[in-house]
Amino acid sequence: MKTRSVLPGLALLVSAAVAAAQPPAPQPVPLVLEDQFEMPAALADLRGSVVVLVYGDRKGTDACKALGEQLHVLWHPTAKGLPPAEAKAAPVVGLDGLAPGQSAPDVRVVPVACCGKVPGPVRGVIRSQVAKGSPDVPVWLDFGETMKTGFGLTAGEPNVVVFDAAGRLRMRVNGTPDQAALDRLVKAVQGLRAEAAGLFPWARGRPPPTSWHHHAGGARPRSQDITVTSSSPPPA
Repeated sequence: MKTRSVLPGLALLVSAAVAAAQPPAPQPVPLVLEDQFEMPAALADLRGSVVVLVYGDRKGTDACKALGEQLHVLWHPTAKGLPPAEAKAAPVVGLDGLAPGQSAPDVRVVPVACCGKVPGPVRGVIRSQVAKGSPDVPVWLDFGETMKTGFGLTAGEPNVVVFDAAGRLRMRVNGTPDQAALDRLVKAVQGLRAEAAGLFPWARGRPPPTSWHHHAGGARPRSQDITVTSSSPPPA
């Protein structure tokens, strides 16, 4: 009889230990910058879409632009060859498994220029230069090293962070991604779109699997450092 009375207590202790051992679920990131038109640029304003921020310093500008355009066309194929003002309005590709009439979650690819900590007058010059080069597409400007501090930055190369439809950080790629890294990024974004559409069990009210992280091993060059945080099973 004494043994039976102890078992429920042991079960509670084991359950508590398992819960304590699990890493906390990712939380929405309160990221707020500004664009070249001096308008606030908040990650929270893009809730409902999977957000891909492509960012870098001045030396990485051209590479960031090329990668950003490549990623935008991947999910908005009719944007290819169009002027920027029309390309940004191109429809997102569909998603398998949606209910009739259900819209596919969008993928918003946003360029971020990491300008560094510069005096106010210099900020004005930078805004004018960016506005002249990109009059139709907002470019987020980082004057406080927010991206470098929060997500890491490989100098002179494009860097990528991916947020799910709830604004939670789910993937980070520091440095120019090779084809394997691009494939992983595309697969991760597609998974987050499916999650946002409620196609996974944990997106319909059931608790998600334990969050997981992938850190590139020592054999992977620094320019391809990848970290992934996901509520879904890791990609193969």
